[in-house]
Amino acid sequence: MIIFAIAPAARRQGKMGDIMIGRLGVAVIVALALVWPHPAPAELVELNGGDWVQGALREVTPAGVVVEVGGQTVRFTRDRVRAIYFGPSPQARPLGPQLPQSPTSSGPPPSVTPSAAADALQVLKSLRSAVLARIGLQEYQAKVTDAATILDRYLATLPSGSEKETVHDAARYYVLAASAWNNQGRVSPLTWLRKDDALDRCAMYQDFAEAMRSKGEAYYDERVQNYVVISDGVISVLWSCASEKIAEAEMLLTKETSVSSSSTP
Repeated sequence: MIIFAIAPAARRQGKMGDIMIGRLGVAVIVALALVWPHPAPAELVELNGGDWVQGALREVTPAGVVVEVGGQTVRFTRDRVRAIYFGPSPQARPLGPQLPQSPTSSGPPPSVTPSAAADALQVLKSLRSAVLARIGLQEYQAKVTDAATILDRYLATLPSGSEKETVHDAARYYVLAASAWNNQGRVSPLTWLRKDDALDRCAMYQDFAEAMRSKGEAYYDERVQNYVVISDGVISVLWSCASEKIAEAEMLLTKETSVSSSSTP
């Protein structure tokens, strides 16, 4: 395992020695990226704040880091990246409170074909990484549209059950967030959120909606049949709902894999 830490941007505001260390750290990482074989295996990018993104490292420059996750590229500015781990991931890693990641293994044998659920999970993780990268509305909408098309194909092959419902709900939360973001008010901190059955299956959304409802119509109002007018804070709540479903899907998939392995003679 090779670990390179990127000095936080805040350090550059201190002494000249700190500035030199920060520049040297970037120079080393850029040099490594030029000689490291591509495409790289799954690297682990640690973000400031405790979140983690795993994917294939595509680019490291003084401006930032580009990682491919689930077939989609995600860019992080340099000040958001704390460290990059090459090779086997660390045995213990802190997890973000709202964006949990399951421990990674060394991977299945080459002869094992990943299931549709595992592939769908990777696509969902790419959307989660895009949210972490703080991309703009247009880029987010494009990624959600592309991912939704892929996920629809995967969902069509999955049997009915908890696994399919969990993947479906996670995808719906990202789609609903895209719509709500697009429908944000220009003056008031409100948005139009499309009603959806998936909202009933996220406790975080239910709690948020109830809190907004208790504040009055200025924060929550069911004016029309298919939409709710609600505080635009609901967008981040929907992303948290999606992350929760991704974690749930990971647990279901891990359990399925364990059962399958134990039943194999």
